[in-house]
Amino acid sequence: MKEGDLIPCKVKKVTNTITFVEMPNGHEGTIISSEIAAGRIKLMRQYVVPNKQIVCKILRIEGDHAHLSLRRVTLKEKKEVMQKFKQSQAINVAFKQILKEKEKEIKEKILNDFKDLSEFTRATKINPELLQKYIPKENQEAIKKIINKKRKKEQLRQNIKIKCLENDGITRIKKIFDLKNDNLKVTYISAGKLSLKLTVEDFKQGKKEMTKILEKLEKRAKENNCEFFATEEK
Repeated sequence: MKEGDLIPCKVKKVTNTITFVEMPNGHEGTIISSEIAAGRIKLMRQYVVPNKQIVCKILRIEGDHAHLSLRRVTLKEKKEVMQKFKQSQAINVAFKQILKEKEKEIKEKILNDFKDLSEFTRATKINPELLQKYIPKENQEAIKKIINKKRKKEQLRQNIKIKCLENDGITRIKKIFDLKNDNLKVTYISAGKLSLKLTVEDFKQGKKEMTKILEKLEKRAKENNCEFFATEEK
């Protein structure tokens, strides 16, 4: 974990000035009242309740301790992090149910090479032979079903403003947005305004893909003497 990361945390203790939480690595994090919500807080438990899962942004790390913020996390970010957290929890439960008494030993073996079980399942999709390396033969088929289970897809959106200075501006804009990507939808909003929607299975990889798409569009716009602006849809 590093500064700026968004992480799921479990609320442990709530006071009027500081909220104590448990981070995914088991270490303690704290949120001061001004980082719970903007303005004066009349009732702290409207925002934080013991044993509740919340999403925090890491402001600063000091040794094993982290200073966190709740108010700097958007609703969209909260939804994305909690969805990943729930998926990760489901994978952990499934591994425990399938592997039973072997679960601890096998999990330790996997975590020596991977950050978590979610990373392992993603890697196994690309390289199915990993199953044979880490999972006993009698459990491979059951684990394979869990790995290949379809996840809810993520959608990333960008608002685009484009202005072409040439007489054939409309033709140039059509050429710029001819990307031939089945997961990308371009919607016309009004003159010079469009919307991009990219559907992906993994949010983090999707962000990288969207960045590449925007870079390509910006380059094409420049080559066609067009002004190009992109902003993330909140």
